[in-house]
Amino acid sequence: MLEAGELVAHAVRPIALVTGGARGIGLGIVRRFLADGYRVAFVATRAEHVNKALDYLSWSENRLYAERLDVTQADEVRGFVDRVRLLWGEIGILVNNAGISPKRVDQDTPWLSQTSIEEWARVIDVNLNGPFTLIRLLAPAMITKGYGRIINIGSVAGRAMPMIAGPHYAASKAGLVGLTRAAARDLAPHGITVNCIAPGRVLSDLTGPPEASVNRSALSRIPVGRFGTAEEVAHLAAFLASSKAGFITGATIDITGGEFGA
Repeated sequence: MLEAGELVAHAVRPIALVTGGARGIGLGIVRRFLADGYRVAFVATRAEHVNKALDYLSWSENRLYAERLDVTQADEVRGFVDRVRLLWGEIGILVNNAGISPKRVDQDTPWLSQTSIEEWARVIDVNLNGPFTLIRLLAPAMITKGYGRIINIGSVAGRAMPMIAGPHYAASKAGLVGLTRAAARDLAPHGITVNCIAPGRVLSDLTGPPEASVNRSALSRIPVGRFGTAEEVAHLAAFLASSKAGFITGATIDITGGEFGA
């Protein structure tokens, strides 16, 4: 049972926003934040994924809100944030998880040759411009409060030689590391931390079954000998979102089973 002081802390937890929260790592983070007592808003690009996630979570308390949203559309993003503010108040935790990674069509043709200008622009828009838009939108209220937590979900592909992902995905995730450092430097004096989590191969409905050839190949490069889980990434996100992580900012934390640097 929670003591009186813990009940107060439980009641005043910041409001969290998770993009790409309907599947995979994002859904794992939403679940963990709900379990930790946060009010959680999440978005995803497809309404059917939002509805499926809501059915799966089956949360009865007034601590969960979700909408279909394209994070590249600034007017949509502003409207969603305004609705969350009206419902609960200012957002104090932002998890930029939404991202896309187009699949390679021809394994024998170089990635660069297969990547159109339009596809490149779309991946950069979702994976890098989207997080920038949300950070820029939410930071002023965090500055006013003197507290905030921003967590960007990167990738080992943005940290090392990309073995699976395309050049657009790798570039966007490397850019996210740079954005994390720049935002951390600007916002640190205001009590706001900005960090990046860089997962390796984490199995989900997005990556396919473990027996898929791409996953078997990936497994051979992971020193611990297994894939990661969305729950493990969510545990790390929960720590970075907490008041206990106040001296960690501008960091990129690898969660790869030893793959990065192996």
